[in-house]
Amino acid sequence: MLYRLKEDKNYEKVKRTTLANIGWKEKNLEDLLSKNINDLIYSNDLMTIFTQRVWQEEPDILALDVTGDLYIFELKRWASNSENLLQVLRYGQLYGGSNYDELNELYKKHHVGAGDLLEAHKKHFDLTESSQLKPGDFNKKQHFVIVTNGVDQETIEAISYWKNSGLNLDAITYWVYQIENEYYIEFDMYSPVEGFLAYEKNAYVLNTNHTNDSHCTADMLDNHKAAAYSSGWMEKIDKIQKGDYVFLYQSGVGIVAYGTADGIVRYGNYCGGENNEHYMNLEQFKVLKKPMSPSEMRSIAGKWFNYRPTMYSISEEVKEAFIADIEKNRL
Repeated sequence: MLYRLKEDKNYEKVKRTTLANIGWKEKNLEDLLSKNINDLIYSNDLMTIFTQRVWQEEPDILALDVTGDLYIFELKRWASNSENLLQVLRYGQLYGGSNYDELNELYKKHHVGAGDLLEAHKKHFDLTESSQLKPGDFNKKQHFVIVTNGVDQETIEAISYWKNSGLNLDAITYWVYQIENEYYIEFDMYSPVEGFLAYEKNAYVLNTNHTNDSHCTADMLDNHKAAAYSSGWMEKIDKIQKGDYVFLYQSGVGIVAYGTADGIVRYGNYCGGENNEHYMNLEQFKVLKKPMSPSEMRSIAGKWFNYRPTMYSISEEVKEAFIADIEKNRL
């Protein structure tokens, strides 16, 4: 998060927006990155060889590093979710086995009249005759990169899993800010994905377990808390940090309340078990007079939700959109 320092030695949060809100399309972001890839992504010196064509099953950007490794980029204007991983991995399946001739053909389609990829690669990385690559050196290894407006908890867990399994998978997050009438973009490049959780406050939608036990919903609303029950679900509460927003979701109804977490995990007994309830108190707690239905959630956020998980994270933009609608129409 970006803050403006004030003359009274205080600060204020700079308004965050999205590329979609200022009229940018994914193609605009793709062009920005592909033309300035080494300014914006400085972890590796990269050479763009190809950008996506309309209506083709192709990654947004293909790039090479000095060793011939292939970098496959998937760009999103909206917050990332784990489904984006499936898309970028699909491109790995399609292009991971591409030999030099196939990459050269892609390069020539994007760089008309530029000559062969071998010579262009040599020139870009300033290689000598003895150090330049041979055709068989290209695409021995692939790196997958998702570039997105924020990363949610589910995506972070998925990236960690695949990285620990040996896959070269990373996320680059960006944030767009509005300062007066100008817009700024900030990239966080190749930070450890686990670090994003501590970077700023998060927001979650928590299922109140109403389908299994309606008393759980009543308990959360009456006692201003977020709770989950039994092994495999109650641990979700442990991930919530102080100041995080939690929206309580009742199955078949929608969001019924929300508040900010106090950061202290507490334990209770549920249905005869011992310490099989984890819960956290919610401050600034508000119960909605008119619940936000599942269809209204989709309409307000401009995206689809999987309502089945016990808890899932939402982006800063979605959180702000929910709160704005709640304060205007539902309190």
